[in-house]
Amino acid sequence: MKKSVVLALVVVCLVVGVTVEAGKSLPSPEKNIVGHGQDLVIVPDLGDGVRMGGELVWSEMVQIKDATFLKAHIVDLNLHEGDTLVLRSQSGRVVEVLTGRGPNDLGSFWALSAFGEMLHLELHLSHEYNKEPFSIDQVIVGDVDIFGSGDDQSESICSPGDFEDVVCYDGDAGKWATVMASVGVMSVGSNPTTGVWCSGSNVSPNNYVMTNWHCVPDFAPCTNAEFVFKYYNTTCGGSTTTPDWESFHCDQTVVESPFGSCDADLNNLDFTLNSVDGDPASTYGWVTPDPNVLTDGEAIYIVQHPDGRPHEITHGSGADVDVDGHVFRYYDTLDTEGGSSGSPIYRESDNKMVGLHHCGGC
Repeated sequence: MKKSVVLALVVVCLVVGVTVEAGKSLPSPEKNIVGHGQDLVIVPDLGDGVRMGGELVWSEMVQIKDATFLKAHIVDLNLHEGDTLVLRSQSGRVVEVLTGRGPNDLGSFWALSAFGEMLHLELHLSHEYNKEPFSIDQVIVGDVDIFGSGDDQSESICSPGDFEDVVCYDGDAGKWATVMASVGVMSVGSNPTTGVWCSGSNVSPNNYVMTNWHCVPDFAPCTNAEFVFKYYNTTCGGSTTTPDWESFHCDQTVVESPFGSCDADLNNLDFTLNSVDGDPASTYGWVTPDPNVLTDGEAIYIVQHPDGRPHEITHGSGADVDVDGHVFRYYDTLDTEGGSSGSPIYRESDNKMVGLHHCGGC
C-alpha cells in the first residue's frame, strides 16, 4: 500500500509555514543527483579579442558531448561599469548577462545552467584591464541519463506508476497556471561537486520560491541554487522537450524551517522560502497558497520533476487523503521519485496550493 505524509500549509503574510512531503512506510527525503563536476580551466586571453564598434569582444565555446546541461563556476569576476559577460546556451538563447561582481556582488559563484551540450561565453569590454576580468575553474556536466534514468534509490513508485506529462493539461487554465509557476530547483553540493535536483514553486507576484529545506539551504547555500522554469515534454505522452529552459538565481533565504522527520511538527517543517534574482512571475505567474487546510476526502495533485524528468503531474484520489492535524497522508494513487522533494501539492477542486511534498518511500 502506498502512503505519503504531508504537512498542512500555514500561510502568514507571504508564506511562512508549509506542508512537507511524503513517507510511504520507509520515508526518506527525495533529492536527485543530475550532474557531476569536472575541472575546466578557462582564462580569457584578451589579446585574442576582436575590436567591434569601439569595444573588445572575446568569445569561447565550451562543448561536452552528450551533456544535458553545463553549469560553469565563475571565479573572481570583476568587470568595469558597462562591460558584460554574456552566457548563451546551445540554442543561442541568452542564459544570463553578468556585470560587475556578478549576483549579490559575490565575484566567485556558480553561473546559471546552459541547457544542452554547449556553453557560449562572450566578453564585451570598453575598458582596459591589467588582469583577466574572470576565469572558470569547474563545470557541472548534466549526466546523459539523468532525466528519467529510473535508477534513483529514493523513488516512491508503488506500482503501477501514474505520472502524466503536464502538457496533457494545457487546455485546463487552472492546472496550466500551476504548471507554469512550478520549478525545478538545482543546487550545487560539494565533496564531490554535484548538481542536485528538487522541485518547488513561485508563490508570490514578488517572486519568492518555496521548496524543501533539505534542498535549499541545507544541502547548499541559496546562492548556489537556481530555479528552472519551462522544462516539460511538448506533447502528451511524447519525449521531445521544450528546446530550452529558463533559470533564475536564488537571491537569499528569507524564511526557513529545518527537516526533523517525515512526520514533521511545527518546529521542523522542512521548508525554505527564497527571494529570486529576476522577475519570473511576469512570464510564468505564481501560485496561491491556501489558508484553508485540506480536509479528509479532498482529491489532490502534485506538479513535480520526478527523477529530474521534465515536469509531470500525478493525482491522488480524495478517498486516499487522510488529514491528521498538521500532517496529511495520501495512499495508493499518487507517486513521487527522487527530485520530487519540494513539489507543490494542489487541491484538485480549486487548484489552490495546500502542501509541500518532502519525503517518500514504499
